[in-house]
Order: sequence, then C-alpha cells, then structure tokens
Amino acid sequence: MKLKSVLIIGLFFAAGLFAVFYTDKKGNEEKEQEVYSRELLTFDPQAVDELSIETEDGKVVCQKVGEDWKIVEPLPMDAHRGTVQGVLANLERARLTRYLPLEEGFDAEMLKKYGLDAPHVTVSLRVQGSILDTVLYGDANPQGRYVYVKRASENRVGMVELYRRTGVDKKFADLRHKLMLKFKKAQATNVRIENGQDVLEVAKMEDQWQMKSPVETRADEAEIDSLLRRLSIPVKAFVEDMPEDVEKYGLGKPDLRIDIASAENEVHSLLIGARHDDGYYAKDVSRTPVFTIDATFVEQLSTANFDLRYKNLVEFKRQEIDRVEFAYPDQSILCVRDGNVWLAVHQQKPANKKELEVIIFNVEKLKAEEFAALDGAGSLPNGLDAPRLRIRFWAAEEAVGDLTIGSEKGDLVFVRGSGNERVSLVSKEMVDRLLPAAERIFAQQ
Repeated sequence: MKLKSVLIIGLFFAAGLFAVFYTDKKGNEEKEQEVYSRELLTFDPQAVDELSIETEDGKVVCQKVGEDWKIVEPLPMDAHRGTVQGVLANLERARLTRYLPLEEGFDAEMLKKYGLDAPHVTVSLRVQGSILDTVLYGDANPQGRYVYVKRASENRVGMVELYRRTGVDKKFADLRHKLMLKFKKAQATNVRIENGQDVLEVAKMEDQWQMKSPVETRADEAEIDSLLRRLSIPVKAFVEDMPEDVEKYGLGKPDLRIDIASAENEVHSLLIGARHDDGYYAKDVSRTPVFTIDATFVEQLSTANFDLRYKNLVEFKRQEIDRVEFAYPDQSILCVRDGNVWLAVHQQKPANKKELEVIIFNVEKLKAEEFAALDGAGSLPNGLDAPRLRIRFWAAEEAVGDLTIGSEKGDLVFVRGSGNERVSLVSKEMVDRLLPAAERIFAQQ
C-alpha cells in the first residue's frame, strides 16, 4: 500500500476517534447538567414546616402551626402568612440560568469572588421534619440582572434573577404579623364597641346586620364592612414587643375596646389607650406587642353609634320608577312615565323628564345626617305632621317609596322615609333639590 493511501486512512481514523471522543465528552457534560437540576430547590410549599432567613440584621425562624405561621426566633409571635408564602414561592419558582462548577478542594477565594463567603441572605427549609437544604445568595453579576447563589449540598455556583433575592430578603419587621386584629372579615358575626359607659353592638342575623344596642334597628352594611376592613389594616408602628407594664400606654383600663366575634366561636379584641402624637396606643388582647394606630380612625369610633345605623331613607331602584306624586299643602301633582316620556296626569301636560329623573336619583341616594327622637308625648314637633312636601314613588303599580319633608332646624331639615323608621335630619341643600315648584316640573326640557 502506498504511503499516501496509508496517510489518508490514518487521517480518517484519527477524525473518527476525535468524533467519538467529542461526542462522549459532550454526552458526559449533558449528563452532568442533568444531575444538576435547573430548579434552585425542588419542594412542595405546602409541605414546608420551618423557614429560616438570616440577613445582616439577624436570624428569623418561622414554623408552621396548622394553617398559620409563627415566628419562634428572635421573639415568639404571629408571622405574616402572606409574606412567608411569598418567600416560599420565590424559592420554589427560582430557575438557575448558568452553572459554575467548583473544583474539588475549592478555596474561600472562589466563594468571595461571588459574594458567597458573607452572603446577603441565607435561607434554610425544613420539609416534613427534615432539613431540605440551605441556599446562599451572593452578589449581583456585573450586569446587575442576576445574583450568584449556592446550595449548601452542592459544589456549584448558579445564577438566578435579582428579584428572586429581593423576594427572600425579609427581616423580622417584614415577617411579623402587622394587622391590628387577626380575623377573617367574612366570618365576623358580632361587633361590640365599648366607649366609656356607652356600648354599641351589632349582630349578623342570617344575611343582614342588625343593631342591638343602644337601640334595636337595622344596621348599615356598608359602614360595618368599612369598619371591619379598617380593623384588619396594618398598624402605624410597633412600640414595644414584650411590655412589662401596659399602664403607661393607657391600656390597663382602656377607654375604648372593640370585640369581634366570629362564626368560628372566637373573639378578637382590640384595646385602645392613650393618645400618642398623631395616633393612639393600642393592643390586640391575644398578642403581646403594643403598637400605634391612626388617630382619625379612633376619633371616628366616637360617632359609630350613628355611623353604623342604616341611613338610607327610601329603598327602590330608580330605573323601575314609573309614577311619582308630589303632595304639597295646596296641591298634588301626579307624574306618570309613558315609555320615554313623563306626563302630569291631572294637568294633562308633559312633565320635565330631566327634572323628574334628577329628583328620583337624589331621593334614592338620600341618607340621614342625624337621627332625631320623638318627644315624650310621642308627637312630632318637627313639621312632619303637616309636611311641606310628601313624595311617593311607584313601580309597576306597587308603592315602593315615601318621603315626607318637615320643618327646618338650622342647616338641616326633618324628614321621614319609608325605608327607615327613625325621624332623620338631612341637609337643607339636599332638600332644596327635592322641592320643585310646579313651573319646574312643567318647564320645557
């Protein structure tokens, strides 16, 4: 065989060996990559029973108790469930974008290079009683989009998005429970407010709130909902976590106490004490910390007796109204809707559609600004026995609303509505909009 042929065969043979070697090497690298999962951690967030986060501010350990989370270190207290779940979500969803394997026997300089010798955040998880792993979060990469991370169980450094580090970088102040009261608003069945000698109580009867004290009457659903929402907002600031004496905060015998009973047979109580700057000292009876809450909220509670009563004066849907009667002392005007047109029946004249619909709208939205009581004899010394105007509303031949307007009291006017048993006072400005003279009713549109 000629030398040239031998060389050609040798070259083909060498190329074949190189291809086999390269393929094996690539396959080994792919297998190595498969060994290292792209997930930073693989776990079921529902199975986690302990979370530990350490930053330069210290270490916080949270443990799961039933469906809730508790801080056990540095101080025992309720944890903010949503914040803990947010940390777990960031850990579970983090994906590594690059692997930087560390050689066996790597030294501290390699960790220092990535900021992992003194990590910004260290997170450990315990799942079903066993430690899953610990993750170190180091510096950001030169472009600032990713951060270096390392699992304690692996000799490799990876990279995850910067916001994943932000999502787990939580301190004690971030993880603690911050709401005034810890309760489920939808489960509330009773609200009791003690303000000195006055007691206000409302209770949910089937699907409707009723006032029980100081008077028995219908309660305002929207106002109660607003109160419950305000009781479950974050506090202004924490003052003392483990107070030895709450007397100095006015919480030994507080002037104001709010109790929320729930369908789960639990009572959640808020004590409100002395004034402090632009807030008041307060405390959840079931927790040790003293905190401050907004002064405006506390001062509004002094008028809760009025605010929690049902204040609408009539109940109807204005779109359904097809007949309105205006009864003055000297005349009565009945207006009937015929399709898209309003007619004054007795006068046989067209009525001003715009004027009538504005009146209907204003009556539907009319609310009491104060409540007035009858005098001892049970009479009505407020002009309602001989009213200036009575407006009645019908829908499909059914009487659905009745509003009586009496005399004035300063800037207010006595009124009585069919949707509220109490004699009420509303602003004179609102009443002026409801006293249309005949020429306004019959004015051309």
